[in-house]
Amino acid sequence: MVSSVSPDPPAPQRPSGRLLAGLFLVAALPRLALALVYLNLPIGLDDMFQYDMLGRSLASGNGYRWYTRADVAALRPYLDKWYAIDLPTEAVPADGYLTTFRAPGYPLFLAGIYSLVGMTQRLAAVRLIQVGLGAMLAPLTALLTARLLPSPRAPWISGTVVALYPILWMYPLGLGSENLFMPLVILSGLALLRAARSAGDAPAAVAGVTMGLATLTRGAFVLTWPLALVWLARRAGARRALLTAIAAAAIVAPWAIRNSRVLGRPAFVETTLGYNLFIGYHPEGDGGFVTRIALMPVHMLDDGERDRWTMERALGFIRSDPTRAGLLTLRRLAYFWGWETRELAYFYSNNTFGPLPSGVLLAAMLVLVGPWMAVALSAPLGFAVAPGSGGRWFSLAFLIGGMLPYIPVLAEPRFHLPVLPWLSAYAAYAWLERRRWLQPSPPARLAILAAVLVIILLVLLWSWDALRLLPRWQAVFSPGGHRLYLAY
Repeated sequence: MVSSVSPDPPAPQRPSGRLLAGLFLVAALPRLALALVYLNLPIGLDDMFQYDMLGRSLASGNGYRWYTRADVAALRPYLDKWYAIDLPTEAVPADGYLTTFRAPGYPLFLAGIYSLVGMTQRLAAVRLIQVGLGAMLAPLTALLTARLLPSPRAPWISGTVVALYPILWMYPLGLGSENLFMPLVILSGLALLRAARSAGDAPAAVAGVTMGLATLTRGAFVLTWPLALVWLARRAGARRALLTAIAAAAIVAPWAIRNSRVLGRPAFVETTLGYNLFIGYHPEGDGGFVTRIALMPVHMLDDGERDRWTMERALGFIRSDPTRAGLLTLRRLAYFWGWETRELAYFYSNNTFGPLPSGVLLAAMLVLVGPWMAVALSAPLGFAVAPGSGGRWFSLAFLIGGMLPYIPVLAEPRFHLPVLPWLSAYAAYAWLERRRWLQPSPPARLAILAAVLVIILLVLLWSWDALRLLPRWQAVFSPGGHRLYLAY
């Protein structure tokens, strides 16, 4: 039996094909321009090397392996400098090590591309395909907004925000799971909304499949499952929610079984929890990603050994100073909702662009920070005055599910990007319906007060984080800042 909840208002018509195509084009142009400039840029970060190794191994039929003898030989100068891996190249298995560390979704995506285009032009091909994936975020955001809010203008505004969101232009250049994960998250949301409103079992099964694929790409998404399924059960009944859960589990289970067999103990789609806890609670860390600490355990090439070692030490850090562990959780709120400036600091300080005037740097920083501030400060107001409760509870499921894996473990600003489409939808509604929150009706006043408190909290978190990062940015803005060679 379906529980009674406040009904949603009738959704407006689906955005026109012309609007969706226009949003795709607007989003594709800046991404494509950057991709063409950096089409043959070599990869240079740990994550990218590892994803590439996994993609090449799968494409060659070698299985889910990394660090082959040839890879270790090619990376030897890098490994000796940063990883301190005391392992002769000739001792490495020729076909590399079986791994459970990373979720398989994105490496399988890479392997498909590598199989089609070959190895010589693989990076260029991936970048061009990822331009298309990234550009899809804009029309998908418009579709999501149309399902959530009864405003004919909000979809094109929210879609434009995502199309022109500067930090997202850069993601197609790199090998990172975000390129696949973010579209899958929106598709999961759209499929769940359709499952709640459509008759029959097929939409529920499709919703489960998309949720499973998103989880295979980033295992942390599994924490969104319970919240989304409870919402679906209330909207469409327990039977449909159960069908969705079974479909999602059917996608994820084979890889979890594979990892469990490799490790000889129960495991999920990736084994990064101990490693991330180790970084997040290390006594010399700050609750966020610190490169020096992240490098400490990576000399262990055995995933099971590394996971046990890091988990034991992380739990020891927490037990030895539980007060500090609690305060780190508050810090991670600031990191998760923080400004997306790390990429600028890293690339500029590593002499990617050469020396730039401080005014140009400041303008670049404002371009990166401004859109996020506008969206994050407006979305609570749009959320407070949006009609109906079903869409808001649905959105809360994704917002809370998006935070849950990171606030207690390890947080960075990039982790809020998958929920940007939801925030953009409600920010657009706030901009269009200013009268609703400037002159609220009596029933809406409590919600407006809650929204104002959220805004105040955001400003406080940003202020604290800006003070924390001030010395770093002073160094970047100083003469010679382009040669600081800061770690990512």
